[in-house]
Amino acid sequence: MMMMANELPEDLVTLILIWLPVVSLLRFKCVCKSWYALITHQNFVRKHLLHNNNSNTHLLLKTFNKTMEDYVVSMISYEELQISLTQPLPPPFFGNSHKFRISVVGSCNGLVCLHAYNTLNVVIWNPTTKETKVVPKSNLPRFAPAGYRTRIQGMGFGFDAKTNDYKIINFVSMYEPNFDDYFSQDVKDIIFQKEVYSLSTNSWRKVDGPPCFIFEGVACPTYINGMASWLAYDKARLYNLFVLSFDMSDEVFLKTPHPDNVLKGVDLFVLNESIAMSIATMGDKCMGLQFDIWLLLKVGVKDSWTRLFPIRPSAFIHRPLGFWKNDTMILSKIDDGQLLLYDPSTEQTTNLQIHGDDDSMQLVTYMETLVSVKGGNEFEEQGNC
Repeated sequence: MMMMANELPEDLVTLILIWLPVVSLLRFKCVCKSWYALITHQNFVRKHLLHNNNSNTHLLLKTFNKTMEDYVVSMISYEELQISLTQPLPPPFFGNSHKFRISVVGSCNGLVCLHAYNTLNVVIWNPTTKETKVVPKSNLPRFAPAGYRTRIQGMGFGFDAKTNDYKIINFVSMYEPNFDDYFSQDVKDIIFQKEVYSLSTNSWRKVDGPPCFIFEGVACPTYINGMASWLAYDKARLYNLFVLSFDMSDEVFLKTPHPDNVLKGVDLFVLNESIAMSIATMGDKCMGLQFDIWLLLKVGVKDSWTRLFPIRPSAFIHRPLGFWKNDTMILSKIDDGQLLLYDPSTEQTTNLQIHGDDDSMQLVTYMETLVSVKGGNEFEEQGNC
């Protein structure tokens, strides 16, 4: 192997290696120094990412494992919908479930952003390479007026294609501690701040944005083509709801009002490179909640909302978790956290034999890549082969 590695031209080696899965490439870094330099170089990482953009795709399910009494993530093969690997969260979150409620902020190009609810504890993680980066804490909440409380409303994670950089957007609110109900306050009574973290500079900076509340649902913020989106409102929760979107490259916000006669969205999803929204409706008494699915064809344009189909499953469900193929949805069942596959054309459900915890489950699309959490041009060597 060593002789072949030294004899083959680098261009040919690159063409061969670019077809291989990440797990194999991690082993092949130990073949020789030249292969290590090639595989860990940012140019090869980018070529491998682009070449495998439609392969090595999984669904990543985060849930709370009651036996382990801790959070875990499971890789679900996209084609077979079967769990291929289950692993705990990375440090510093592993083993700290009694301290933090951990959420997945987003998944992009093989990097997963994790956040401990209402804290400044954020981690960027590549589950395939096992690399982990603890994000430095933002300074923004430290500048709250004397006596004010701070609240981390929500976060988003995505990729800036213009600068080849990964970014986190952080929503912070500052308010007087005598509020009877934080969520019923008017925006004029609260100080809202937004801040962006850049992986390449490893630093936070303030950005301008509209004053509003981020709806604190269970699902991850939606991320499509360089734009993260959240459900938001700027008055009492049942009024003036809209989708708030942030362009990772231009760092500007866009607001899209909800469709007419729609009071409250539940979650946002990605469907065919567009934003989809589930709306809870009351179904038959025996079936409990049902959901309508709407699709937003163009961000910022209210009239581009289109109602797709209702979800009328033959079982009690907790909520939709996300889309699979051909508009098929993955749902979580009430009580036992069973995952179900729902076909809207037949209104039939299929048991996936995958369980989780209702209140903690998040489902995102994940792709195995060599992308580093370090944010530099090359990986840092972590040891000798």
